[in-house]
Amino acid sequence: MLDHSLLPKNISLGQFRKLLGRYPSFIESISLTKGAKPGQKTLLELDRFRYHDAITTYRLEESKRPMTLNDVKTLVDWKLRHGKFRPTLMKLVSSNDDAFVESTIREAINEYRTSLDTSKALSTITKLKGIGPATASLLLSVHDPHSVIFFSDEAFYWLCCNGQKSPIKYNVKEYQELSTAGQELAKRLGVDAVDVEKVAYVLINEGASDATSGDAETASPSDVKPAQVDSSKKPAKRKSNISNISNDATDRQTEVRRSKRGKAS
Repeated sequence: MLDHSLLPKNISLGQFRKLLGRYPSFIESISLTKGAKPGQKTLLELDRFRYHDAITTYRLEESKRPMTLNDVKTLVDWKLRHGKFRPTLMKLVSSNDDAFVESTIREAINEYRTSLDTSKALSTITKLKGIGPATASLLLSVHDPHSVIFFSDEAFYWLCCNGQKSPIKYNVKEYQELSTAGQELAKRLGVDAVDVEKVAYVLINEGASDATSGDAETASPSDVKPAQVDSSKKPAKRKSNISNISNDATDRQTEVRRSKRGKAS
């Protein structure tokens, strides 16, 4: 159970920055432990794409090109490696037509750009096979990392369940609850939605006592750089101050699947 001081309504900016500063080394340790198959990107490489390359390419203010199916697949790969792995999801996502992916996401982003209505944008993106509200929020988040939070288990546990692991239905109603709570915290501390997401990941997976201990430097929100990828490193054990991480944060018994369209979270 999280310390009362670390709950969203109570956490200070100093505590938040310290936790944010721990994210790069934490994700690097997980990446080294998990390793990667030949020809497969490491979690660290995928994490850099999600938090740096994709945002640089698709941020609303300076979008360089429409999102492609290959980019969607890379983000889904990150989601599966960063959280719970589902063996059939990538096959469903890959079955989408590239042109349809591009036009659908363009439509959703244009809708969001004019209305800032996340629900409407998510509804459009979920027309794609294998894309449910959670994955749709990820695709929208890289376009607006300041305001749109990714519907991750960790973010929902921290922001909506007082840090407790509870069943999640992965529907739009829950996402709106998460989005509202995330915006309130981001506004109170003056941070970005993407920073809130990272802090939640550290708090829930690493554990509050470990996450706030040690001599990690305090980081300014949104200034945390992705850890540098060093392919020469071999998988190693995680540092002793990292608590045992559950690869299956919760049993998603309530997940909604639409068999004909291959819906997923």
